[in-house]
Amino acid sequence: MLSIIREHADSWMIKSILWLIILAFVGTIFYSWGMGGASSSGGGAVAVVEGQKISQQEYDRTFNNLVDFYRQQFRNQFSDDLIKKLDLKTQALEALIQKKLLLMAAEKQHLRVSDVELISHLKELPVFQNENKFSDKIYRNYLKSQRITPEDFEDTQRQALTLDKLEKLFQTNTKVSQSEVLEAFVKEKEKAKIDYVRFKNDHFKVEKSFTDQELKDFFQANKKQFEIPPQIQVEYVKIEPKTYLAQIEPRDEDIADYYKSKIADFRVEKKYRASHILVNVKPSDIEGDSSPEDKQNQAEDKAKIRAEELRERIMAGANFEETAKKHSHDLGSGAQGGSLGEFNKGTMVSGFEAALEKLKVDEISKPVLTPFGYHIIRLEGLEKERIKPLKEVREEVIKSLKEIKARQRARRTAKRIYQDAENSSNLKSAADKNKVQTKTTGFFSREKHDLPEIGNQPQFFNTAFSLQENKISQPIHTPEASFILKTTSNKEAYIPELEEVREVIESALIERINQEFTLSKFKELEQKLAQEKDLEKAIQGMNLSVRHTPFFSRADSIPGIGNIKEIKDKTFAMTLENISSAKVRNRFYLFKLIEKESAGKPDKEQTQQLIQQIKQEKSRQTFQEWVKNLKSRANILIDKTLM
Repeated sequence: MLSIIREHADSWMIKSILWLIILAFVGTIFYSWGMGGASSSGGGAVAVVEGQKISQQEYDRTFNNLVDFYRQQFRNQFSDDLIKKLDLKTQALEALIQKKLLLMAAEKQHLRVSDVELISHLKELPVFQNENKFSDKIYRNYLKSQRITPEDFEDTQRQALTLDKLEKLFQTNTKVSQSEVLEAFVKEKEKAKIDYVRFKNDHFKVEKSFTDQELKDFFQANKKQFEIPPQIQVEYVKIEPKTYLAQIEPRDEDIADYYKSKIADFRVEKKYRASHILVNVKPSDIEGDSSPEDKQNQAEDKAKIRAEELRERIMAGANFEETAKKHSHDLGSGAQGGSLGEFNKGTMVSGFEAALEKLKVDEISKPVLTPFGYHIIRLEGLEKERIKPLKEVREEVIKSLKEIKARQRARRTAKRIYQDAENSSNLKSAADKNKVQTKTTGFFSREKHDLPEIGNQPQFFNTAFSLQENKISQPIHTPEASFILKTTSNKEAYIPELEEVREVIESALIERINQEFTLSKFKELEQKLAQEKDLEKAIQGMNLSVRHTPFFSRADSIPGIGNIKEIKDKTFAMTLENISSAKVRNRFYLFKLIEKESAGKPDKEQTQQLIQQIKQEKSRQTFQEWVKNLKSRANILIDKTLM
């Protein structure tokens, strides 16, 4: 997943997702996090925005919530490296700063959310509904389970609605020109195929050993690169909820209440099991001087006739699976006899699902047109939407309740230890009093902290480096454990002796030489290809291969490459059979334009869709620019030592 974000970092989609995540922090809370947006006065001020403080506690909670959110998304691929790549510390602070500024701006604009608007919003939230109706009991039980008061929750939701109103002010006066529509259509519909060669910036290796003098010279010239950063040692207690699981037996009334409060989680979406045969629409196969629009129409007619022929064969007794294997243009499902397996409602494009809705089990559709071509669809199974009864999910509910109660018990224990330790200034005696063991880490740095007993816990290390020596931290709560820690000693940064880091120096030096050698090979290949334009011939004997993309547009991410703007810009500026190159981050690319499809002109429906898309994007960009200007004019003080 991290590689996807790297390769698609220039994508408007990725940027939009990250922006929406920040807006989610600015405007609302994620239900599973509890009170994510409420202000607090504890722990000093990380920032002051136009005189309004952002407390350490508020910042820590927002950062930890953001970390938990990404942990849930990336699961076992989540790491400290990802925290740095996405700059989550800055994201958390930016979210809080923007929230302060936007709420101030809304106040100046006299934007208000009435009680009627708030109640209507709450009643429409799916999490509080039972049989499509708002349930006050579910609402109260849910807030109780999340340990949020109705007043706090409603205040946060009122803020979210206020900010939504503020953003919508930018959507009313957005204009879209015809040239913008045509540009967007070309960006979306003009297609290209390329052949390409890709290799890392150290692909070509140099076999070399180094003399002591060469290592010494490199070390002397790059000492700062090998500096050992500041290190600390921490005494800590770790309280794991799992140690309490066996002691907890939920009561029947708790089980029933939890089921009702989480009823939305037990909804089973409508599911289909289906197969299809796809006939692609190929305007590029239509010969002659017709306009792109006429070629599209002719290609659709040709594909429809072919799909009707295949359906007639099947209705006359031909085997559906064998027909799919021989004739479907969807090679993935075709190899499986056309099977698409089981999928939820909403998975397929609208035209495909509209046809499914009309079919009975084992019935075969007439040809259905979607953006992918004409489909012959066979519905093989159907599972209706339903709510699982408590009897069916009782064990799942008990497991969840035990985990929640075990976590609460662990946090109560952590709170008692913290209070005792704060009074006595002795973490060990406070832990002993509560029958919990203290441990001490080895020395570790911000950059290197591979501590198996702690695991991947960014909050632990973030807190450790913000503590003064011999001060005791407030409890840190993560999904796996609660921690309390105390920094017991530290080491200043220092430049090591050469022998202490000899292997690291050798690795760094060979890496640099390999990169320089690879760059020279890349330039050599560029010169060769400028003469012969034959990728296969140019890379012979280099342990490289030529890869091929399917058609892609300017709006797409290039399959196998990623959403790299430089490569897309060069591709669509090239003529057929020409070759270009690019160096992006730590990779080199050589690519050749193989085929290109023109976009044509949008029809009336496409024009209206594009106008709406462009309006939304322009208003979003205008809003972002306004927020940026708002921030640049604001008086903001930040204490980075507390981040």
